[in-house]
Amino acid sequence: MEKKSLLNILSERNKSLEFRDIDAYGLDLQKVKSELDRYKKDTENRDKLTSWVKWVVSIYLIIVCFILCVNSRCLCLSDVVICTLLGTTTFNILGLMYIVLKGYFNVNK
Repeated sequence: MEKKSLLNILSERNKSLEFRDIDAYGLDLQKVKSELDRYKKDTENRDKLTSWVKWVVSIYLIIVCFILCVNSRCLCLSDVVICTLLGTTTFNILGLMYIVLKGYFNVNK
């Protein structure tokens, strides 16, 4: 059996391929690289987005709790205003989590 160098093997393979095949191989490789880049960027963006949502929701809830605690002493808001505040808080938090995260983590079935 004759030993062939890597250079000889590659040159024989390249001779057997047509230009069209080489171009298609290059496009396939570029497609795979692009998909990997996209997945990497999506993962980074998802990490940033989940952190952002976590902080926004936490700070929003702390502010609402502070308003509720201080209301009887300083603010003296009416019951209608308190109910509206709690209703919009619930709606905003659930809506933010549902719309933003569902849209970004959309899984095609």
